[in-house]
Amino acid sequence: MLKIGTILTLEADLGEKKEKYRCRVVELEEDRFFIDYPVSLSTQRTVFLVDGTELQVSFVEDEDQAVFSFPTEVLGRKMNKIPMIMLVLPNLDEIVRIQRRQFVRVDSSLDASLTIPAINKTLHVLTEDLSAGGCAVILPPDEILPSQEKGYIIVVLPMSGGKTYYVKTNVTIIRQWEKDKRTICSIQFDKLSEQDQQNIIRFCFERQVAMKKKGLPGA
Repeated sequence: MLKIGTILTLEADLGEKKEKYRCRVVELEEDRFFIDYPVSLSTQRTVFLVDGTELQVSFVEDEDQAVFSFPTEVLGRKMNKIPMIMLVLPNLDEIVRIQRRQFVRVDSSLDASLTIPAINKTLHVLTEDLSAGGCAVILPPDEILPSQEKGYIIVVLPMSGGKTYYVKTNVTIIRQWEKDKRTICSIQFDKLSEQDQQNIIRFCFERQVAMKKKGLPGA
């Protein structure tokens, strides 16, 4: 899957912002791999990654142009013909194939607050699923929200590393339906910030990895 010469995109979470870098694989071992020094996509300058830096890696497989992603960590440096950075090579069950034409949607029960100003309502709900394009929420009994109504939502996003993000965005109500005696409402995210979008995508990756390890469907 990963091979020498593969171009990688690295994403580093630096607290208030995320940085993306481009590099290529130059050497492979059983439990680690080596990259050339990465270049920042924003500054086009070579960057230095300190030991212990956690990264999210994504790459495109040549054969079918599928996109894969996995977490890794900087282990150190190595000097050969060129200077290299050594990274953890994860197990296969930690490498997730992601969809290219649409946002990955995962089942997730998350706390959320949905406000519809036109009907003067704020509902505390749980999500049924989530993607960077929208979510489905479980409505209280007998609650009806008009289709195409505008509002905003706050979704609590707990990450595997212990951090919690609060996604806040404008939304459009799409439709609602009954499922297992519950009322489900699908919601489209409008004007989602790039930062919130990246946080949701990363959350979905982490959830897919967890589901894959447990052998659950949808991974």
